[in-house]
Amino acid sequence: MQSILRKHLLYWLQRNAGVPLRAVIAPYGFGKTTLLRQYAQQREACRYVSIGRLRRPTDPLPAILCERLGLPVDAGRSVEAAIAALDALPPCEIAIDEVDYLRDEERDALSMILLQAPQHVSLILAARSREMIGDPRRLLDGSTAMLDISALALATPEITELCAVNRVEATQPQIAQLLEESEGWPVVVAGAVRVAAERESDLSDAIQHWSARCGAALRETITSDAAESALGPALMRLCTAEGRVANDELRALERAGLYVRRVDRGYALLRVAAETFAPQCQDPATLSDLPPIFVQLLGEFEVRIGGRRVEWVRRKDALLFKYLLLEPLGRASRRELAEAFWPTHDRQQAAQNLRTTCSNIRSALRRVLQSSRADLYFQTDGRDITLRNDLAVTDLARFRAFVQAAREAMSAQLLDKAVDAYEAARAAYRGPLIADPPTPPHEAVAREIDESFNEVQRHLTALRRFGAGSTALGVQAGAATA
Repeated sequence: MQSILRKHLLYWLQRNAGVPLRAVIAPYGFGKTTLLRQYAQQREACRYVSIGRLRRPTDPLPAILCERLGLPVDAGRSVEAAIAALDALPPCEIAIDEVDYLRDEERDALSMILLQAPQHVSLILAARSREMIGDPRRLLDGSTAMLDISALALATPEITELCAVNRVEATQPQIAQLLEESEGWPVVVAGAVRVAAERESDLSDAIQHWSARCGAALRETITSDAAESALGPALMRLCTAEGRVANDELRALERAGLYVRRVDRGYALLRVAAETFAPQCQDPATLSDLPPIFVQLLGEFEVRIGGRRVEWVRRKDALLFKYLLLEPLGRASRRELAEAFWPTHDRQQAAQNLRTTCSNIRSALRRVLQSSRADLYFQTDGRDITLRNDLAVTDLARFRAFVQAAREAMSAQLLDKAVDAYEAARAAYRGPLIADPPTPPHEAVAREIDESFNEVQRHLTALRRFGAGSTALGVQAGAATA
């Protein structure tokens, strides 16, 4: 996918280099990081610093800035020392990206740096929320210049150029339709063009094709952001149209960069976000026609759907899928999963890791299924992550069933049948159920399976000693594991 230079925005940043603070404020997906990186590459005296991607959970803001800017280590010990170190720099620009990741206690440090930075150091700030600017009067007295969502939205000439560099045929009516449907949201427009390029088609119905492939991922991103914000309940009511959202809540969502923009008569949810959450008509036959998930949980973990093996992007993706398979309803909350898989990470980083893992799982499923069907197996709406484990056929269930059949045969003194069932259970067992990450519920299941397998071994030895045959059921190991 070829990107384009947003020349008018780069020129705006250069033209306003004399302003103490330039702020780039917009929701996720409006190209803030791309713009700052492009600008830093063009300006020799501009340094780029990302808070979200490079920070360590315990690092204070002064330490991050000093590390990335090559300032003395001692300068990172306090805000005052960091400001003094900035004063010693030659004239330069510093672009600080993703400041929303700052912990609350570090935002005071950011405010002090913004207020007291030396005049020869010009700062650029990129964030979702206007709260990161601090005092809103900075926008009135000329000490801050801001690019907002309306400036960052793509326009017709840029969409035309994006299609051209990616060799996607597009007529002016098709571009106008994409612009209207996307409201120029860069991540959506770029995604639609990418899908059209991969399909080797023109731009007609591009956003519909993008939505079929990426709509679930967008819902995942929005619901995850809602879970991390005090404004989350209002955002989800707005997205799902389940309850009234007051005007002051809309205003707060817009200020926080949570997918709301200003319109002529107030505020509105971004159109693509609203349509992503719109109820989808689901053909009942589609649900009943889903192929089962064949899963090997004992020993080496393996998943097959429709005869095709699911290949995982990362080991963590497989472990999370396995975790959900072991849950009684195939469901776990985002918080539970974040704490189980990333216990040492801060909340925002854990949430981001969870989003990435869910996206990887969805991609792995789509490689063996049609995109629309993959989303029926694995869903990430609301506060929970859900897997349709009612569609799973597992060796764990077979093993348990054979053990139970053997116990019932033993109780009835049907020793030949007991041997057959125990033999089938042993054939189904290919190794221990490894609880990774270890959690009390899943560890209990792993212990149960270990104890059951010990029972299988013990009883088979005893039954053979007493001469019980293995002909009653005619079960063979190969058939038992098929």
